[in-house]
Amino acid sequence: MPMNLSLLEIRILGSLMEKSVTTPEYYPMTLNALTMACNQKTSRDPVTDYSDDEILAGLDILREEGLAMRVDVAGSRVPKFRHILDKKWELERPSYALLCILFLRGAQTVGQLRQRCERLFAFEDLDEVQSTLESMQDRADEPKCLIEKLERSPGTKEIRYRHCLGQHATSSVEIVHQYSNVNTADSAPGAPLPPISERMRLLENRVEELEQIVTETVRAFEKFKQQFE
Repeated sequence: MPMNLSLLEIRILGSLMEKSVTTPEYYPMTLNALTMACNQKTSRDPVTDYSDDEILAGLDILREEGLAMRVDVAGSRVPKFRHILDKKWELERPSYALLCILFLRGAQTVGQLRQRCERLFAFEDLDEVQSTLESMQDRADEPKCLIEKLERSPGTKEIRYRHCLGQHATSSVEIVHQYSNVNTADSAPGAPLPPISERMRLLENRVEELEQIVTETVRAFEKFKQQFE
């Protein structure tokens, strides 16, 4: 049976998945901590502004779906929450990391996924990321398919992937692709440019891609040097 998670539920799951690995000392999470994690201004696309009540409502649905649970910790005055998605869906660490980043940041290229997954799982190379993505498209366990490949956008070289477990927000990257599809040569003089915030996002995205290229080049050079040591 295909999943149909809402944007809120996806953000909650992604935040719980991330924090369980990056800050295990603060996991399970209180409602306040989870709300802040969902609304983080870094490593999130798009940035949101959910209230505690909205997060709590999303948690109730995830608990009914068997994807999250409440934990009453001895000595704590407030309830805490954790996901149980990895056990329910039989996720191994590479798939877990990729799905988490796709939940939090929308559609991404193989290079972006490898770079952004480093705190969750260190992939050896892009081929390992690619093979893991392919395995997530045809699984023996439910859900049978976790991710999908998107068609290459006009003017772009790389294919992007996204989760296929529910709704998708229009991220800043998607907005940039929409503007890039416009043929500027045919545009009327004085046609409006994207808002400056969106252009900044485009620059940030391009910087990340260039950083990934540099990182890959340095790693390749280091491997080359080892042959002569």
